[in-house]
Amino acid sequence: MIRGKKVSLHAVEKEHLPILQNWRNDPEYRKYYREYRELTLSHKENWYKNKIVDDDTWQFFVVKPNKEDVVIGSCGLIYINWVHRTAEFSITIGEQNCRGKGYGSDTLRTLIKYGFEELNLNRIWCEVYDNNDAVEIYRHIGFKDEGRMRQTAYKNGKYIDSFLLSMLREDYDQIKGVSK
Repeated sequence: MIRGKKVSLHAVEKEHLPILQNWRNDPEYRKYYREYRELTLSHKENWYKNKIVDDDTWQFFVVKPNKEDVVIGSCGLIYINWVHRTAEFSITIGEQNCRGKGYGSDTLRTLIKYGFEELNLNRIWCEVYDNNDAVEIYRHIGFKDEGRMRQTAYKNGKYIDSFLLSMLREDYDQIKGVSK
């Protein structure tokens, strides 16, 4: 378990797969994901085996509020490149009643602390569709814009752009007030 101020990150277990599948298939959330199709439980079971159990380039977690045993989201560092020390992050606060309460910000801060301080990463990045207001939270936390990719996805009958953002270890250290 990895503890933040408001949340803790826990290993994904098979019992979590149905809730993760429901969030991935919910049209409210799916519009933010690269995956365009409905996922079956069999898809999630394959993902669990291939990515969570067998792939060391995925560090993925379920999110629980501190002092509660209820899963409200998921997050992870994915596509980790151990040579170049980079990773993409993924985050979902799937429980609608838990959004806007600081759980997402704390989840991301906890995840990047783990990435930089425990995994010794140098760069954590994300791709965010321009239909996702969470990009402003990422910027507020300290992620910097790297660029905009035009018309990278087709969602709700139109092409949308993607933002690329990243945080370097030196950015993280500066935010945390670490002197070199």
